[in-house]
Amino acid sequence: MENKGLSAVIIGATGLVGSTLLLQLLEDSRYEKVITLSRKRIPNNHPKHENYLADLFDPTTYKEELQGDHLFICTGTTKANTPDSEEYYRIEHDLPVDVAKTARENGINKVIAISALGADPNSRFSYNKGKGEMERDIEKLEFERCYFVQPALISGDRQEKRTFEDLWGKFQKLIDPLLVGSFKKYRTIHPQTIARAMIDVAVNDYKQSRIESDALKEIASIES
Repeated sequence: MENKGLSAVIIGATGLVGSTLLLQLLEDSRYEKVITLSRKRIPNNHPKHENYLADLFDPTTYKEELQGDHLFICTGTTKANTPDSEEYYRIEHDLPVDVAKTARENGINKVIAISALGADPNSRFSYNKGKGEMERDIEKLEFERCYFVQPALISGDRQEKRTFEDLWGKFQKLIDPLLVGSFKKYRTIHPQTIARAMIDVAVNDYKQSRIESDALKEIASIES
């Protein structure tokens, strides 16, 4: 496929990375259409943007609109916002897997999903375990191409308050310069960098399906 006239679908376009990704895709000449599926209306009137209201837990509310070349999954939550463990797992695992399944049925051939550094279905930590299971189960759908970006702590202003992450972010700024060599991947990363790398991977592909934080920075620097 030529890298022109592409269409993208984003879920999670109201979040920190998703909203940044939306803006970048709308300004990218390789994409002629950007579809967002969201619970609330997204106030962006760009001519390339098509926003559809949907309940992402119910595929019947978005199946017809989930059409395109690339699916970008940017959904997620926190334990603070979703303390119930079953609901947390539904958002972190079930929702992206179900959307990806519908996309596969609709003929979308490539998915790029935000995961996390350390994602592992066998992890002792529930967050990493859930992300790892999400990766595993989307991979089972056998897309033509399937990528999982694994950022470290993401810097930036969020709509919701994340007290622990805010405090850790301040500490992280102090230790980032000390993280070198194999520890470099643990440095904070900006949402603009993640979004830019996701687009580059979608358009140009990448040698690995799981892309850690330091590699995302390298891809974004090449793209820019």
